[in-house]
Amino acid sequence: MSATVDHGLAAPKIKGALRQRPPRGILRARAILYGILALVLVTVGLLLVVSVLFRVKGGVDLLVEIWPAYIVAALAYIAPRGYRDRKLWAFGLSLVIGFVLVVGAVVMSYLALVPGAMGGTAAGSAAPGASGAAASGAAASGAAATGAVATAAPAGSAAAASPLASGATGAATTASGTIDGNLAFGLITLALLFLAFGVPLLWGLIRERSFFLAAETRHPIKTAQEIEAETGGFAEITPVSASGSGDTAPALGLPSPVAIATGAVDPLVSVRGLKKHFPILGGILRRRVGTIYAVDGVDFDVYPGEVFSVVGESGCGKTTLGRTLLQLTPPTDGHVVFDGYELADVDPDDMRPLRRRMQIIFQDPFGSLNPRMPVSDIIGEGLLAQGVTNRKERDKRTGDALEVVGLRRDYSRRYPHEFSGGQRQRIGVARALALSPDFIVCDEPVSALDVSIQSQVLNLLLDLKRDFNLTYLFISHNLSVVEYFSDRIAVMYLGKIVEIGTVDELYRNPRHPYTVALLSAIPIADPRRRRSRLVLKGDVPSPAAPPSGCRFHTRCWLRERLGNPEICATEDPALRPMTGDAHHRAACHFAEQISESAVAETVETQDVVETAAAVE
Repeated sequence: MSATVDHGLAAPKIKGALRQRPPRGILRARAILYGILALVLVTVGLLLVVSVLFRVKGGVDLLVEIWPAYIVAALAYIAPRGYRDRKLWAFGLSLVIGFVLVVGAVVMSYLALVPGAMGGTAAGSAAPGASGAAASGAAASGAAATGAVATAAPAGSAAAASPLASGATGAATTASGTIDGNLAFGLITLALLFLAFGVPLLWGLIRERSFFLAAETRHPIKTAQEIEAETGGFAEITPVSASGSGDTAPALGLPSPVAIATGAVDPLVSVRGLKKHFPILGGILRRRVGTIYAVDGVDFDVYPGEVFSVVGESGCGKTTLGRTLLQLTPPTDGHVVFDGYELADVDPDDMRPLRRRMQIIFQDPFGSLNPRMPVSDIIGEGLLAQGVTNRKERDKRTGDALEVVGLRRDYSRRYPHEFSGGQRQRIGVARALALSPDFIVCDEPVSALDVSIQSQVLNLLLDLKRDFNLTYLFISHNLSVVEYFSDRIAVMYLGKIVEIGTVDELYRNPRHPYTVALLSAIPIADPRRRRSRLVLKGDVPSPAAPPSGCRFHTRCWLRERLGNPEICATEDPALRPMTGDAHHRAACHFAEQISESAVAETVETQDVVETAAAVE
């Protein structure tokens, strides 16, 4: 572990970074280059077919004269091959192609629109040498523009063949240097085509030039092959307790504060400054008119073998956080480090070996399973994507995964509609386990299930965690479930984490006003006891226009109790450690002012109507 501290967390140890996914402008430039290659190949093929089938005079000569187009096509094929590794030669070669296209378009437009530009009767024969690719392309375009007329006439007609011949030799000019109408039309058409390819190509490259010119990461770049060699292949789907002497495997959990402080245990997942913003588009041109700050600067660590839970109201960014952490949704900013590998909008091909070790259990057990596929294909699809092409091997791992989650092997031939909700969620768990992951994001896996089924699925997840040494990021809004299931808890509000702590510390001694309000809403199982709920005033602000300073200050009962201090509305509080516990951190300027007596006085003085509505 490095000694560098960021938001109270040690900088993660990084042993390698993955290649970055090219931005949209670079992807568009690559598509344009491949489009140029395809256009040249199609044009040459059509000219060759027309010359051979219809025996057009001068067709073969035209194929030779457009040699500059072959050079451009070859360069268009070579340049994109250096994009993934961010090679400067690929950037320079692409710029050259774009400039050639734009300059060629300008030259052809000048020849077609300016009288006497061809220089009289001798200009026609000199045109190919004078304008290079432009003149040769113009000949090809002239042939294409007049080919329909030439092929429509009888094969022996000299009048029909002469326009093609004149287009091929560049001699369709008058004594005064005026270009023939067919050739002028071909020049203008080809100039527009060159501009359609060249201008977007240059614009995308220049706009995203930092992708090639930015300083390379200080960490070594890892490819998919190197990661696969370091991480190994698939492990057997056999519980740890069943693989050795038969003894129960020790349950892993949260490391001790001493082990974390001394660097004896490295986090499996480290998140630093993670952001995910969604654009709001409007108007006829669909321009960006706003931004939704779904996740806006999140920092935390998840250690091997622990259950790290994220709680908060609906819409606070919990699911977006989980999907962004797995790179299912590209992050806007920030860093995610998984087992020493830095992930930052990475190339999908290089991400594949790590994606096997990072899985997700979706919230909806009905919508997450394809109704047209049997269970064997649903679970085996991930194995097939990871290169397991042997059907027998896939079926074996599918059956093993089903047995581990408490389902029979022959269920693999059934379809999702033949199962209950709890069984479907078990199939979702089996799909994640089939790839032998180390880290699983559980996105509210029991929220759509009945209470009795919830306990079965939760106990299953705990058993799997113990047997396979799994690490969970558990997303939920049910604080009772989280208390039973978790080692540590992070509370989110409007895209930010406002408090992190162990279960015992956070439930016993909350240090953020929002956490206090959430805990007061937990129902009590005893009907003879009543709890007065701490009611939050107002509605949750929109994530498209979050408040300045502390995002909770517009609804904060503690701020109102302290006389509405200005610092809450102007300064965003840092997620700082609380005294006496390295695991407990809160983002509140006045966290030390929270006490049981302060909460009780606030409940007593709140509006009578609000209190009556909140009493259970």
